[in-house]
Amino acid sequence: MVKIYIDPGHGGSDSGATGNGLREKDLTLAISLKIREKLNHYQGVSVRLSRIKDRTLSLRQRTNDANKWGADYLVSVHINAGGGTGYEDYIYNGLSNSSHSAKYRNVMHRAIIGQVNLANRGQKNANFHMLREANMPALLTENGFIDSESDASKLQKDSFLEDIAQGHVDGLIKIFNLKEKVKAINPDAVIGRKKTKKANLKVDGWWGEQTTRALQEYLGTVVDGVISNQLRNEVTSKIVSGITFGKGGSLVIKALQSKIGAKIDGYLGPQTIRKLQQYLNTVVDGKLSEPSLVVKELQRHLNNGTF
Repeated sequence: MVKIYIDPGHGGSDSGATGNGLREKDLTLAISLKIREKLNHYQGVSVRLSRIKDRTLSLRQRTNDANKWGADYLVSVHINAGGGTGYEDYIYNGLSNSSHSAKYRNVMHRAIIGQVNLANRGQKNANFHMLREANMPALLTENGFIDSESDASKLQKDSFLEDIAQGHVDGLIKIFNLKEKVKAINPDAVIGRKKTKKANLKVDGWWGEQTTRALQEYLGTVVDGVISNQLRNEVTSKIVSGITFGKGGSLVIKALQSKIGAKIDGYLGPQTIRKLQQYLNTVVDGKLSEPSLVVKELQRHLNNGTF
């Protein structure tokens, strides 16, 4: 079990930085709660927050709690101030570039910058208590400037706080190789499906709800005919029905990627199609034509129960 300790900076009598009608302590708690909620969808991870409400805690209380709990990683979430703009993060300045804190920070930094629309202020070192006194690898993130009008306009939006949280979660997923939970299904149904379950798809080369539903049934994920939380690209634009756009990726696409040896991120795109084409021995170009040969082969295999 991986133990992740999330510290919402400040709280209670300590508001942290303020500006543009915002308080740091409120934003850090909102982001941290979102991180916990998102991580609850993954296997083998336990999450502990230093606070779950507006509460005054000393820095020593926070690190003592993380150390006593035996956390594997500590992430202290903050909002910056001082006239700048953008995102930056810190590890303890007494550590080498080969330390776990430094290696983890490299992954977290890329993941968070990949999610948030903020200037990249870089990776930094400091003698902060949360970093120095933690017995485990530790990171302190500064997620925009509360006294910057441009940053604050983003921090006022719940959707932007979601993006910050998702960036943190994306990094943690990569560091600890976290796997999304799959809803339990009837074992007897699984056995029956493996032996006899075959789809009855029209082999037409068009990827729509029925093809997705058959794929979900075959791979044992939730069956709703929808590829959810996708990015808009040249591949997803060819899905004729049963697709939603957003962030987070799709469970059935993750299962598909695992089966065909693609990068497992839940997003359908050219690289996943390329791996699917290799798997089904069709022309490999990473594209879905209209209609598509690789979709026809997928439909045939699902019909035959041989995918």
